[in-house]
Amino acid sequence: MLSAAQLLDELMGRDRNLAPDEKRCNVRWDHETTCKYYLCGFCPAELFTNTRSDLGPCEKIHDENLRKMYLPFMKEGYERDFLRYLQSLLAEVERRIRRGHARLALSQAQQAQGPGGPVGKNEEKAQVLTEKIEDLVMQIEELGSEGRVEEAQGMMKLVEQLKDERELLSSTPSTIESFAAQEKQMEVCEVCGAFLIVGDAQSRVDDHLMGKQHMGYAKIKSTVEELKVNTQL
Repeated sequence: MLSAAQLLDELMGRDRNLAPDEKRCNVRWDHETTCKYYLCGFCPAELFTNTRSDLGPCEKIHDENLRKMYLPFMKEGYERDFLRYLQSLLAEVERRIRRGHARLALSQAQQAQGPGGPVGKNEEKAQVLTEKIEDLVMQIEELGSEGRVEEAQGMMKLVEQLKDERELLSSTPSTIESFAAQEKQMEVCEVCGAFLIVGDAQSRVDDHLMGKQHMGYAKIKSTVEELKVNTQL
């Protein structure tokens, strides 16, 4: 739901509090102060306000008239930039989903071991991962200095995976145990990465499906598929 300020912006424009002689008169759709993502359909910053995925406020202009002016110029390339940004947001939530599945699997394994599981072994594994990460970072820096950007980017993905694995290993026993008590009843939402209770009341399921975070990522996912077709990427 839009805030009161956002709603007034939509209805009256962001200049609603300015005197007539202060209104924007020369701002074009291609001006640097115009939100290019909004021109392409919507600004992602407006999707997740006051959620864990909040992207912060967008300081650029969101104006429906500018969007209409932009329509004849849709080949300017903004859609490609928009697609890349949306894909980066999807990549982030997909990482969250993978971490959620890994957390469920880890808590299940920890529960099967019972109290007093091998916490010390986890610490040893975490230390090994830290050493691997540090070694890879050094290699990435060397590749970057040699101009081998693609190789460095590929290695950076491996570093992120190792960091996720280390984060799971370093989870405190109390966190794992408390989560393990609920593990059999939990599942991960494949759209937004939230933990859900299996067999929960339909009203709460509906609340989740209609929530900002879930609807925001669902919109991003569908828009990415649409843009891939329209931009032939």
